[in-house]
Amino acid sequence: MIKLIAKSVILSTLLSAPCFAESSNTTQSLSSKNQVTANFAVDYSQYNTVLQASVLELARSDRSYISYDENEQGPNLGSNRATDAEANRFYYEQFIDDPELKKSIAAIQSNLLSYLANNQLSKLSNEEQTAFWLNLHNVAVINELAQRYPKDTNSLSYDVADKSSFFYKKLFTYNGQELSLDDIEYKILMPLNKNNPLVMYGLYKGYIGSPNIRTQAYTANNLMPSLIDNAQEFINSNRGTNYSSNLLNVSTMYKDKKAYFNDFNNDLLAHLSLYADNDLLNKLKNKKTALFTIDNYDITDVTGPKHRDSYDIIISNWDKALLIPQHSFPRLNNLNIPAKRIVILRELQRKNDLLKTNVSGENAYYANNQ
Repeated sequence: MIKLIAKSVILSTLLSAPCFAESSNTTQSLSSKNQVTANFAVDYSQYNTVLQASVLELARSDRSYISYDENEQGPNLGSNRATDAEANRFYYEQFIDDPELKKSIAAIQSNLLSYLANNQLSKLSNEEQTAFWLNLHNVAVINELAQRYPKDTNSLSYDVADKSSFFYKKLFTYNGQELSLDDIEYKILMPLNKNNPLVMYGLYKGYIGSPNIRTQAYTANNLMPSLIDNAQEFINSNRGTNYSSNLLNVSTMYKDKKAYFNDFNNDLLAHLSLYADNDLLNKLKNKKTALFTIDNYDITDVTGPKHRDSYDIIISNWDKALLIPQHSFPRLNNLNIPAKRIVILRELQRKNDLLKTNVSGENAYYANNQ
């Protein structure tokens, strides 16, 4: 398996903890308008390395459905023909039987958690704080799924619905308050951003029906453009909205987001209209209600639940597949690799050039001493 190496970071910087100031009330301190410039910056270099090497950006939805033949063959498909070809993918397959990779992603989470152990996080600007909490949330999701993949990851519907799952388990402590991933959204990010619905599109949940994982960490500079881009991508995809018999169907995700909208039905429709393309916008006109019917809880891995058992076949034919010219794609049956998956394999190969064969000595030391 491929070994993950983070960008070169001085060990003393990794092991030293930035200083923070204590706040008596998490919600109040995070929701206030911060004018103070902090004397530190959060380091996302390792996390960026993982994202750049592991996230496969898929093209925006063209609203087409997967044909039955494609759905049987791949490339990374489950059983939802409307949405299986949508959403960016994360290469969870690289963590199978690779304890060093698992240690590395866990170390990145621990590094971000070290910022909570001090007492000046609230001195960051609102944008910087929002970026930090989104990144911590998403790293924690990736780490959880990477540690157990492929076990219990065919569908994350249980994790989303069950209050005992990792989404609701208290994982962090900040200012004396225990927080879950769910708490990050509702107790920190919502007050911090005055209930701006755009925040929800920065929260990657690990399944196809959730907003996209991006190829870069959130920062104060890219925060708003990235959230708007994710909102537009999601709303104008089959994962976010579609029409059937003139009925507006929307993601079940929105059903759980009533806290963002005072007049839920009308405000939700207005929110969708704000980021809708022209075709969807025309269809939204005069609509009064939406049906919460769209979901896809398949994990955003590359091979997909229907093809995970064929992972060894993919790896064994990897080199040969990469050599096949594009015009020969229709003649790939002898490789047992669908043509569309060859495209993904080539993209993975390009990303794997960002990775080295071993974890660096410094990062291995850091990973082993968390």
